[in-house]
Amino acid sequence: NIRVYGVDELEGECNLRYATRMGREVLDAGGKALRVGVTTDEIDRVIHEASMERECYPSPLNYYNFPKSVCTSVNEVICHGIP
Repeated sequence: NIRVYGVDELEGECNLRYATRMGREVLDAGGKALRVGVTTDEIDRVIHEASMERECYPSPLNYYNFPKSVCTSVNEVICHGIP
């Protein structure tokens, strides 16, 4: 069953389009922090601060006691772990 969202669910503050825009902004902020030598802790700090500035909650934080705001990997290794 595929849900079809109505205009009231898509438009306005705190609705679907607003939430996806906030997510995009947070990801963009994290992307700007990427460079050779940056630590995963630094990326986590940037993501956490960007989330808090937008009054958003980073979903990974405290998910099954996960202590960080973002899951990161080093050298494009696909894995999950604590930064």
